[in-house]
Amino acid sequence: MKSFNRFFIWVVVFFLIGLLASCTPDVNKEEEIVNYDIDARVFIDKKQIGKYDTEYLEPIYGGLVPHHNVAHSMISDFYKTLKKDVELIILIGPNHGGKGPRYQVVGSSYMTHYGLVIPSPLYGELLNHRDVMKADDVMLRGEHSVGIHMNYIRANYEDTPVLTLLVHETGGIHGVDSLGKHIRDFIGDRNVVVIGSVDFSHDLSLELAKQKDQITKEIIRNKSYKRLFTLNNDYIDSPTTAYLTIMLLKELGFDHQLLLNEGNAALILNRPNMEATTSYFVYGYGKSTSIQSD
Repeated sequence: MKSFNRFFIWVVVFFLIGLLASCTPDVNKEEEIVNYDIDARVFIDKKQIGKYDTEYLEPIYGGLVPHHNVAHSMISDFYKTLKKDVELIILIGPNHGGKGPRYQVVGSSYMTHYGLVIPSPLYGELLNHRDVMKADDVMLRGEHSVGIHMNYIRANYEDTPVLTLLVHETGGIHGVDSLGKHIRDFIGDRNVVVIGSVDFSHDLSLELAKQKDQITKEIIRNKSYKRLFTLNNDYIDSPTTAYLTIMLLKELGFDHQLLLNEGNAALILNRPNMEATTSYFVYGYGKSTSIQSD
């Protein structure tokens, strides 16, 4: 009985010691990271990112670029020509799931193959707009329209902060111009690039996709940008993303456009008989004196 009591006393003593230790402040404990690290590695393989400078074209200040892994070489080429020495990157992409409000700004970090991509503190300025809410981190984990670009951005821009906005297709053109002007106002004279993450025709045969793509190209060539809102998923997956990107670049003085590249998943994969393809365009925007004419 005495041995049992002794054993019980020691158990209580060790328990109390452990409890006191857990309550003692740890002065060496590192500060916790506030932002949620959203892993973008699932969206792109490190080997698919070509990081080098090109000499055949003056830098562009933004544009439209795919968010599909199949088009990784087109995405990589876009970042080669994009202006590098900037203070801020604005990334706009579709919210494919359509969950939540139409406009959602990202206040979280992204972990990539190359390190952490940090959100711009300016996301608070976007939250001041009546139509913009903070994005849901759970939704962001699976949203490849912006996730796929984080590795390219970190590989090419290192510590440049990113202002990321997700949109979905409700309300048509209503309110889009005012949001673009709101963004332009708080950017001020900062040196920025604006990236619109957009894929074009979806789930069509190659032949039918070519027909739809020709219509979309004519709309963009003629700068009839409001007509983008008359198009459905057969033509473009996010008219709002494309329009807002182009209008914001125009507000910044970059309205000279250049069709840098175009393609289709069926051609890239050498499967011309694919029943459901995806089309890609890469448009660059800059000043008329800085880039070639289209």
